Amino acid sequence: MVVRLTGVDRSRAAWRRAGPVAFVVAALATGCAPVDAENALSVDVFSIAVGDCLDDRDVEAEVTRVSVVDCAEPHDSEVFAGAETAADEFPGAEALEAELSALCRGEAFREFIGMPFAHSEFVTMGYHPTAESWERGDRGLLCTVLAEHGQKLTGTLRGVAR
Repeated sequence: MVVRLTGVDRSRAAWRRAGPVAFVVAALATGCAPVDAENALSVDVFSIAVGDCLDDRDVEAEVTRVSVVDCAEPHDSEVFAGAETAADEFPGAEALEAELSALCRGEAFREFIGMPFAHSEFVTMGYHPTAESWERGDRGLLCTVLAEHGQKLTGTLRGVAR
């Protein structure tokens, strides 16, 4: 499984359900199948990659799939960075969230968007392993970027520098 962190506030402090702007979801599945939205595919979370645009705002607390959309179409977020966690043993959700936060708000953000996270109008979300997926070898971290106030995006955010 992978935990999705979302709704990061502009103070960069809220990552868990404890705050009004954050929630956590998990994902694990295989294959892909069409969904109701035109031009969207429901895919295994493990198959999403940097450059994919997602309709993932309304995912449940535990999900098995996420909708991938052509970036030219309206979408919620875009995957902009990925890495493997440096941990040898499962470090716990809070440690993975801190590592994910550093990845998503650091150099990877600046390289993709074209400016530092602190000066941008965007927020980040991401996916990281849960204890269950860790047992199956999951070590992946993925960062997504979205509009601060939840507006739909159209086109890639690569190099927008705003």
